[in-house]
Amino acid sequence: MKVLIVFAHPEKKSLQHSLLKVAVDALEKNGHEVKVSDLYDMKWKIAVDEDDFLNHEKGTRLQPIRAAASAYEEGKLAKDITDEQKRVKWADLIIFQFPLWWYSMPAIMKGWMDRVLNKKFAFSKSGETTTGPLAGKKALMIVTAGGSAEDFSETGFLGDISHILYPIQNGIFKFLGFDALEPIIGYGADSRKP
Repeated sequence: MKVLIVFAHPEKKSLQHSLLKVAVDALEKNGHEVKVSDLYDMKWKIAVDEDDFLNHEKGTRLQPIRAAASAYEEGKLAKDITDEQKRVKWADLIIFQFPLWWYSMPAIMKGWMDRVLNKKFAFSKSGETTTGPLAGKKALMIVTAGGSAEDFSETGFLGDISHILYPIQNGIFKFLGFDALEPIIGYGADSRKP
């Protein structure tokens, strides 16, 4: 299997970096090909803007979804975006690995999704989940959270983790036609001493 890991954590001594190494080693040991997009190492640009679309006339109204579709079809997306899109096309499984910050992924990972998973590359219209361009690929989250499993339970004070991750699992993965695998969650990440 070809596996792309989209990774977002700024600290090299973090639990997330240790988990990344374990994941890569285990996957390669089992015969899989692995590529890693370490967004902080790459200094990934977060915000969508007119520089992403090389066919966009500067100073005119920017409609990001339409601009992305047009630039993709014309081969006029910024190189960092097309490089990542090649990796997504290559992969059978995409692992999104990140810490849970403010009930979501870090902004750098959301920026990767905003810029890479654009119209025409990742979807053409809503409702295509079984026939869209990325249909059949698998997606998996490896998430660390500071609270305990009890904190993130149905009765926990932080709320049910499945509800927190629902927008990613369903609003992104399933919308794009990914086979959304059950997330792997590491609880109590902040309680460990460095």
